[in-house]
Amino acid sequence: MASVSEPPPYGKYKDINADDTPSRFNKCMSDDLNIQERVAHYDAWAKTYDEDMKSYGFTGPEIAVEYLKRYFKNTNATFLDCGAGTGLLGVYTKELGYTNFHALDASSVALEKAKSREAYTNFIQEFITTGKLSIESGVYDGLVCCGCFVPGHLEPDCVEDWCRIVKPGGIVIIVMNQRWLSKEPSYNEGKLEGAFQKRVDEGKWELIVREQRDGYFVNDVAEVFVFRVK
Repeated sequence: MASVSEPPPYGKYKDINADDTPSRFNKCMSDDLNIQERVAHYDAWAKTYDEDMKSYGFTGPEIAVEYLKRYFKNTNATFLDCGAGTGLLGVYTKELGYTNFHALDASSVALEKAKSREAYTNFIQEFITTGKLSIESGVYDGLVCCGCFVPGHLEPDCVEDWCRIVKPGGIVIIVMNQRWLSKEPSYNEGKLEGAFQKRVDEGKWELIVREQRDGYFVNDVAEVFVFRVK
């Protein structure tokens, strides 16, 4: 496993845009799936998800934890891994000594795998929607969302509730594939960035940093947003 400070050895990985991309990878972003079918797809995929993502050089969790280290020195702070899946982010937070991470995901099977990592202290099975989560206001010191802004998944306005559940002064870290900012109809032409900016204009959060990182997948770039909740 590459350390969080080392770039992956790209030559050993496959290109997710190649013709041999696994059907499960493509299907998870299909417009043909409704919410229940998409969750069922992840339930079935959970067994091999980690290995599949590793084979395509997915470095989202490593990138996310770098920003977590940068902005949160307190390893006892309470965080939400929003869209935690099988808990890939937990692998790195556990190594770095973060002790109070909660995992939220719609797939119960994926959450069971996340539990096996012994990196999270609470598990929430729930959809991330544009409405309110069951979580009380001002619970978290920080929230990390890694790899969930993809076709067929999160709507831009879901971030409204993130401003509610994160404490004033808390940090929201978003790591996503840059390609979807221009290629995904739900996000392109400034839709996703506009949803982020709307909360800035309303005084709900402020943008601290926006950066790009190579190697999100072997031939893709990560777009990283970090906001401070007001």
